[in-house]
Parts: sequence; structure tokens; C-alpha cells
Amino acid sequence: MNQRLQRYLPGLADSWNLVLLMIFAGSILAYLTNFAIGLIFPQSKGWVEMLTYPLIFVPPLLLILHSTKQSLAGHITPVPVNEPHFGSIGTFLSFTLILPLVFALNYITEPLTMWMGVPEFIEVFMRQIHENKISSLLSVVIMAPLLEELFCRGIILRGLLTHTTPLKAILWSSFIFGIMHLNPWQAIPAFLLGLFMGWIYWKTHSLWSVIYIHFINNGFSYLITILYPELPANTGFYDIVPGNLYYMLFAIALIYSVTVIYTMHKSYDHTISAKI
Repeated sequence: MNQRLQRYLPGLADSWNLVLLMIFAGSILAYLTNFAIGLIFPQSKGWVEMLTYPLIFVPPLLLILHSTKQSLAGHITPVPVNEPHFGSIGTFLSFTLILPLVFALNYITEPLTMWMGVPEFIEVFMRQIHENKISSLLSVVIMAPLLEELFCRGIILRGLLTHTTPLKAILWSSFIFGIMHLNPWQAIPAFLLGLFMGWIYWKTHSLWSVIYIHFINNGFSYLITILYPELPANTGFYDIVPGNLYYMLFAIALIYSVTVIYTMHKSYDHTISAKI
């Protein structure tokens, strides 16, 4: 399996085929499975939807396995999915700096999305999270970072980096990551976070670093939903941080983000693609 993934390097058209297959065929597969389990075990409604989420990735995986049958012969140079290089900063310090950086980036990009209304199905999803804490934890905090990062960064971005420039590859993979969420309220933040995760993956070739970023982001949202169920789904930092403190924290978050990203840019010296 790992050898096949290393030799599967999709271009833009192939990447869109994977995404469309996931959205349509994968969603149908997950829905039919949910429906069948619901008929057999009526009491499973709510949590089973969370645990069947990985099924949406089965059709793209089958396409990848089919497409790589011939590539094992050796005419395609493999590109590892995970080959981390953290430069002079090192792994431990990188992961330490990333933790507050995720919160800082969320803080300073929040004004770009807070004007949008929350879709009704998102509010339903939030209630399901609170009602099904364990299955939601497994799905949202564990499986989503693992599967989505393998798919969007480990497969799609890695492939695009062999076909086009890093800038275009990161932009397209982030756009695809946003589209996967199927609604603007989640798509725009996902696109913005995808830009950062794509840049990190390109600079470090570390799949686990972007899984870690995704885990922090989803884990924080999960904790807020569980601990404060009375908060509206569109509650932001601006709503809960009083007056001048909000702007002071915004400035601190901006300075921290710029400083850390600049330091990473100077320190991470082993990119996946040498193209500019």
C-alpha cells in the first residue's frame, strides 16, 4: 500500500477526480451504510453517522489502487508521503511553536468569516457532537485529521508539487480542501488553514506535522462544543473577549504568527519540490 501511494502522483485533473469521487460515490456509500445499520440497530442513530465517516474515502482509495497497478513496474519515481526535515529548529521546537500558532492564526483570520451565517445542518451537527461525545471525538478529532491530511496533503498536494509550482500546488490543494467541506461557513476557514498546512508540508515534507495542526484545530472546536453547548455555533473570539483586550490579543497573535512563520521559513531548508 505504501509503495503504491508513493508512486501515485496526481495532477490537477486527477486530484479533482479523486475529490468528486469522494463527494459523490463516497457519500452514497456512507449514507447507504448508515441507512442499513440504522435499520438493523435503530438505537445507533447519531453515533453511527460519525463512525462511518471514513467510508467516504474508500472510492478514491480504490481508484488509487487501480491506477497504481502498472506503476509498480518502476517507470514512476516514488515520492515518500512522509519524510520529515525540520531544519535547524528541530522536531520538538517545531511542534511546540505550532501549538500556539494554530490558535494565533485562527484568531487573526476569524474576522474574514464571522459575517457569514451558520447553515442549519452545521447546527444539527453541533448538537450531534454534544449528544455523541465519544463517537464525535473519534470522528472529528482523530479520524478527520488523519484521513483528510493523508488525502489532501499526503496524496493531492504531494502529487501537485511534482506537476506545478509550490504556490499553485498549495493554492489548489487548499481550495480542494475547502470545497470538500461543501459549505462556505467551513470552506473559507478550511482554505485558510489549508494554506498554512500546505506550506508546512511543502517546507518539511512531514505528514505528521499537518495532522498535528489539524488535530489541534478540530480538538479545540470539539472542546468548546462539549464544554459550552449553550454558545451559538457562530460565536467567535470577538464575542467573548472584551473590548480593548480583543485588539491587544489580536496584535500579539499577529506578531507571534509573523515571527514564527518567518523563523520557520528561514530554518526549513528541505522542500519537497525545488520549483519556484
